[in-house]
Amino acid sequence: MFRQVLMAAAGAASLAFAGAAWAGPADDPANWRKVDPENLLQFTINKQEVLIELRPDIAPKHVEQVKKITRDTNYDKLPFHRVIDEFMAQGGEVYAVYQIYPRYSMLKAEFTWKRDPKKQKVQWFGTTPTGDKLGYLEGFLVQGQPDETAAISDPPVAKTWALHCAGVTSMARADDPDSADTQFFLMRQPRVGVGPMSLDQKYTPWGRALTGLDVIRGIKVGPRETDGRMPAGQADKLTKAMVVADIPEKKRPSVYVRRTDGPEFAATLATLTAADPMEACLLPPVEVVVERPTP
Repeated sequence: MFRQVLMAAAGAASLAFAGAAWAGPADDPANWRKVDPENLLQFTINKQEVLIELRPDIAPKHVEQVKKITRDTNYDKLPFHRVIDEFMAQGGEVYAVYQIYPRYSMLKAEFTWKRDPKKQKVQWFGTTPTGDKLGYLEGFLVQGQPDETAAISDPPVAKTWALHCAGVTSMARADDPDSADTQFFLMRQPRVGVGPMSLDQKYTPWGRALTGLDVIRGIKVGPRETDGRMPAGQADKLTKAMVVADIPEKKRPSVYVRRTDGPEFAATLATLTAADPMEACLLPPVEVVVERPTP
């Protein structure tokens, strides 16, 4: 088994290889979480891999549709038709390329969700001036109402949303909040917080790139005068999209994420602080380990 340790959540920072003395994350479930291959996408872009964890607990309908489109092979060979260097790479325009009808369903917005703190525990490390909390949900950066809000609410839930940090995968839409269907975008840089530039609570994040942020940032950028748009023949393409559970087991990567609720991360968590979403996005990302079968 070949083991690759990515010290950045999206693989853009330092890279190391674990020695034989370390048994590995599979033997340490208290500190490492294995990503369900059913909720893991493998994108191939410019002959390189991006592994994306899907979050059905955050955006169930969007995840369901993304997996369906992937399994229909209708994301394959699609261009990233709008790419802005300091922002995002947009693709997934199924209809212009494949002209598939009937169309995939338009999705109701899942910009936020109602979190039960007893079932979805967030490791909070920061508070905004308005009283919102900032923290990790299984390595995914989120913002929302304090857990105490649920204690005085019926039902006992707190409004929560995912931050559009670098590496986050989110769904494009038209002006109608409920108009997302197939197009998605991959965040190259954060667009978080409040104000017209922020995407938080305006678009639906459905996952995040655990590896391959460097690949996402390497996608060909469109001209500024066309707001990043470019003809399909000039754009880089998503060569292949697959649900990792559909890859034969002897070729399938196993992906582990450092548990932000684990005992080893507790010391790191105690040192973290942030007063706004941008500060949170710029914190050192959570470690990821990718294990691949030995050829």
